[in-house]
Amino acid sequence: MMTETRRKPRQKRAKEKVDRILDTVEELVTELRIEDLTTTQIAERTGLAVGTIYQYFGNRTELLIAAEVRMFERLAAKLAGEFFKVMSEPADDPIAEIIGIYIESAKAQPGYIQLLRFSVVNKPPGVNEATVDEFTGDMVSAFIRQQIPDISDSQIEVTRKTVINILSVLCDLVLLTKDPDIQARIQAELVAHCKFALYRAANPDMECPFAESLRLAQLSDGEAAGS
Repeated sequence: MMTETRRKPRQKRAKEKVDRILDTVEELVTELRIEDLTTTQIAERTGLAVGTIYQYFGNRTELLIAAEVRMFERLAAKLAGEFFKVMSEPADDPIAEIIGIYIESAKAQPGYIQLLRFSVVNKPPGVNEATVDEFTGDMVSAFIRQQIPDISDSQIEVTRKTVINILSVLCDLVLLTKDPDIQARIQAELVAHCKFALYRAANPDMECPFAESLRLAQLSDGEAAGS
């Protein structure tokens, strides 16, 4: 996986070097366009040789993706604390509240949007979903279990994977959309899709509640086209 370091830092000193490198990336992306950021600049800021950076990261792309993943991990850790508060207290719309907490925290994280924009383009297929699952999968499962206590293990796995894929795509789309109105509408769609995934989990054998409306609309369109 591209987000893994090239050489695993096992010793404390090596881990400190990796942290210093990633800390420097976070600083520089708030000062420079990401297209202009070079490993030479990172080396100069950290006081490390360029060759030392390449001991831990195979190339610049891996380094920038690793920095984004580390920032996402911090966001997920912060979300976990807020998540259990929401879970333990009555909430009118817990799904919207939890998603809102994540989105606002991500926006407030300096440099994260720049790194996210780079990562979305450069991550290999499946890596984003795996990262979201690794850091938020337990929260998603806990929420599903709380909402649907009698859900089967197989159904909770299907629903968890569905929600993870919804989150991994639409959360990034919200954050990378510049128009505030469109951003808000996409966030509303994100919440609605997660709610529908839970509805399907609670009613796995029930047909989609608006399927008939869709069929009628398609029929009407067909009749209109034929007239």
